[in-house]
Amino acid sequence: MINTSIRRALVLSSLVLGATTLFSSKAMADTVTLGGTVASTLALTTTPTAAASALNLSTGTQQIVQVADLAISTNNEQGYTVTASSGSLTKANGTPIAYQVTTTADTVAAVAGDFTIPSGTNYTVGSSAANAVGSNGRDLHIMYTPASLQDPGIYAGTITVTVADN
Repeated sequence: MINTSIRRALVLSSLVLGATTLFSSKAMADTVTLGGTVASTLALTTTPTAAASALNLSTGTQQIVQVADLAISTNNEQGYTVTASSGSLTKANGTPIAYQVTTTADTVAAVAGDFTIPSGTNYTVGSSAANAVGSNGRDLHIMYTPASLQDPGIYAGTITVTVADN
């Protein structure tokens, strides 16, 4: 017969060893960082119209001419901003012909009221959503008024068009 207090000591000792083993096992944790990149698909193509290089400069009346088709696309959910410069058609020793710029939705004609930005100031317009290639065309127009007796010669000008993701 084993003494009751020895039996209790052995049982108690077994419980302590079991508990120690249970609480002494190690657990480890760590993290996995995830990430990726989506490249911008922002694109701009300007296609001059035939009228862009054959402007009527012989009349003293206001002219509104579509000078380019713009194809713009982006995968940016906030859309894009297009900026077009304006200025003057010039020739050496001639009086410059100031022009303003605007854009309209594809195939929509511009009217005088669309030209709200003065010549020499950049015109800016934007979209507020992503769009696929071929789904958001715009037309670029200029408005100008040559002098009624404009100096003869070849006049030239340049419009710089840029696009940026919003």
